[in-house]
Amino acid sequence: MKLRKTCFGILVTACVAVASACSSSSSTSATTAASTSPAGSASAAPATSAASTGVAQATSQIATLLTEPSAIPATSPLPHAPAKGVKVAFLTCSAAACSLLNPGFTAAAKALGWDPTVITYNAATPGQAVQQAIDAGYKYIATTSITLSTITPQVQEAKAKGVALFGAYTDDTPSGTQNGLYGVAQNGAGDLKTGAMMADWLIANSGGHANAVYVDIPLYPSLVGQGQGAQAEFARLCRGCSFATLPVSVTQLGAGQVPAAIVAYLRSHPSVNYVYLSFQDLDAGVAGAIRAAGLAGKVKIVGTEGQASQLQEVVNGQEAMWSILPEPYVMWVVVDWMARLSEGVLTPSSLSATDQGVAFIVDTPAKASAQLTANGGNWPGPTNYQAQFEKLWHVGA
Repeated sequence: MKLRKTCFGILVTACVAVASACSSSSSTSATTAASTSPAGSASAAPATSAASTGVAQATSQIATLLTEPSAIPATSPLPHAPAKGVKVAFLTCSAAACSLLNPGFTAAAKALGWDPTVITYNAATPGQAVQQAIDAGYKYIATTSITLSTITPQVQEAKAKGVALFGAYTDDTPSGTQNGLYGVAQNGAGDLKTGAMMADWLIANSGGHANAVYVDIPLYPSLVGQGQGAQAEFARLCRGCSFATLPVSVTQLGAGQVPAAIVAYLRSHPSVNYVYLSFQDLDAGVAGAIRAAGLAGKVKIVGTEGQASQLQEVVNGQEAMWSILPEPYVMWVVVDWMARLSEGVLTPSSLSATDQGVAFIVDTPAKASAQLTANGGNWPGPTNYQAQFEKLWHVGA
């Protein structure tokens, strides 16, 4: 969420206003996003040399993503430990997805000896929370799923007062002193990358015969971007696959109507063999509804940003695969950028090294069980990443 997602633009009802520009496309009718084979023929497409090549390439591209990474992408240490006592704020939404980010921000800032505060904003008036943080004298302010266009007066005031803004789960482009935004974690490029990763797994798992429906909320640009990334990868690597989108609304999600919408779609599109959920909040009740409809043996469920309940479904054999994006890690990245800016060493290369996260794939009951056992459902990201960041920051040195 995922605010993505969102948070990750994955913020359900709390972030409606943030992404209102996309609200006109939140109908429940399915639209074909990409299809390179006749309707209903994906699962029966004959093997060809081109198809085999696409499957082989997809398989190769996910090979390194099938295990949890052991190292963070950031490798350049700070010149020295930053000064202590810096006041920093994180503006979070009230949705459950956002709460996954809060502990990471607080822990990372405290590791630096800084003074962190988490402020919950109203999605209808995000500028009020930004103004509150500016007025309170926070030197660095992080936000999630707040686009610059919704807080223009506060952006101008932050620039005038030398307050640096950082974001997460938006498509805004950081331009430093020009637009007041110094970094965006889980940005638009990361959304495209996530979609391509998911498409690669589907292509490989199906042997080049995936007929997938992507379930998303078009209100959120990050989810749209993820779908575009998947669509492009299918078009590039799998002529024997098809990919369509089932848009659902925030209202449907809040009312628990997503499982029924998915079952209705599957009944009217019997060739679909994969349901691809764009973020974890869409998953509630889906496996049970598909099972009750008698479709469990025909359709595999996959999704992004899985949490404990999704991994438990994999353990139980009810769902096939979830990608994992350690939410706390995302905020350690943002605090790392703040620390680098404080020392004058925040560079484009240090942003690009870490701005797209460290997602990985869990696609067997054994892997899912291991994740749950090791991390209690709270995935810390690359092994011992806190110690790795602290080493770069000279914490304890």
